[in-house]
Amino acid sequence: ESSRMASGKGPDDMAGGPRSRGSAEPKETKGGAVANGHANITKGRKSLHLLRKVFHALAGVALASVYEVMLDRRTTLKVFGVMLVALGGAESFRMVFPQSVFARLSLSMTSALARTYEIHHMSGMLFFLTGVIFCIYFYPKNVAILAILYLSVGDPCASACGIRWGHHSMRFSNGKSLVGFCGGFAACFGCTLAYFWQSHGPSAQLVAVSLLGGLVGATTELLCGRVLYSDGETKGGPIDIDDNLAVPIFSGGLFWAALSLFPEVAHY
Repeated sequence: ESSRMASGKGPDDMAGGPRSRGSAEPKETKGGAVANGHANITKGRKSLHLLRKVFHALAGVALASVYEVMLDRRTTLKVFGVMLVALGGAESFRMVFPQSVFARLSLSMTSALARTYEIHHMSGMLFFLTGVIFCIYFYPKNVAILAILYLSVGDPCASACGIRWGHHSMRFSNGKSLVGFCGGFAACFGCTLAYFWQSHGPSAQLVAVSLLGGLVGATTELLCGRVLYSDGETKGGPIDIDDNLAVPIFSGGLFWAALSLFPEVAHY
């Protein structure tokens, strides 16, 4: 970890809500539990937090699968829209009434998955679902599915690789590492290859499209993020938006443009 970075923020672990300038995560006790009076939430942004990453991946794959094989676009938007409204309402109530039984129960039930910053901020899942709905509404189905996978699989892979091995490689100005970028690239490449393989089989075009998918997914994740320094100052990446929102939207748009160069693959 960079000596200039605060202990609550991992440079490659950007899944979750954005942090306002100068804000810090709740203090942790010696044993790791957060002294918040609500729940035993112990994981900060620099924690590997594998359970959260697995949940992040499974949730995204499940949402993508619903759209791919179960529901049409119109119905999917309705179902996911209801989910977003319900989640947004619940999170808003928790923010307005932090001492309520509902707020305490909510944090207690999600303590294994939640991060310390989410005690006083909206859950990253709210941004996650918003990004998913945006992609389904604006992008072709194959692009939307892959944009969701870039977020749900590529982002946690980049984060895990960066946290675990990022200190062995160069770092970028927003704290992300080259190792994290490579992990994200490999995951997004694999998602693209697996998705189009069923209809195209092995081909040079498929490899080219998969490489582009890996590049746009990993690059978008790299450009997101915010570093919190020990003096309370923060520095955001070129895309200074919550990555649960930015990764699917920007990677989907870039991949859609790139896919237009390969009409045989794009028609699937």
